[in-house]
Amino acid sequence: MRLNVLMQAYLRNAQVQAVQSRPLTPRMQALLDEGVVGRHGLWVWRRQALEVAPAIQPTFPDATGYECFTNKVHVADFVGSFDEEPWERRLPLKEQVGYGLRLALELQRVLPAEERFTTILGCSNACTLRFHLSRPGERWLEEDLENYPRDALLELGNQDDVRGWAAHPS
Repeated sequence: MRLNVLMQAYLRNAQVQAVQSRPLTPRMQALLDEGVVGRHGLWVWRRQALEVAPAIQPTFPDATGYECFTNKVHVADFVGSFDEEPWERRLPLKEQVGYGLRLALELQRVLPAEERFTTILGCSNACTLRFHLSRPGERWLEEDLENYPRDALLELGNQDDVRGWAAHPS
C-alpha cells in the first residue's frame, strides 16, 4: 500500500471511521455484488464486460491503461439509494474520501485472490476509484506519488494486509 502526503491529510480530515461503520450504500453493494470478470487477459467490472473487453483499443499503450480507463468509477455516483440521482446532491469531499476508502477496501474482497491487483483511490475536486491487474513493466501511477501535487492518491494491492489500517491511516 502506498499513499502520498496529500492523501494522508485527506484521510486525517475524512470521516473514515464513521463511514467504515455504516453499511455499504445500495449502489456500492450492487456494484460489488456484480463483481469483476476477466476476458481476453483484461479485468473489468462485470457490467462493462460485454461492452468494452473484446480487445485493447489502439489508443491505450498497454492493458493496464485500458483497465484503469475502463474501471474508473466516480465515488459520489455510488453513494445514496437507487431512487436518488447522484448529480442532484453535492457530497462533501471528506465524505467522498471516506466512501472511496470503504469501496476500495471492499473491492479487495471481490478481486480474485489468485491474481495480483492494484486499486487506486484518487481525489482532487472529486474522488475516483479504479483498478487493474498488476503486470510486470506496466504502471498507471509513477513510482513517486508526490509527483502528483494536486491529487491525493492511495494505491492498494489486493494482497496487502490492511487489517486495522483504516482506523489509523497515517
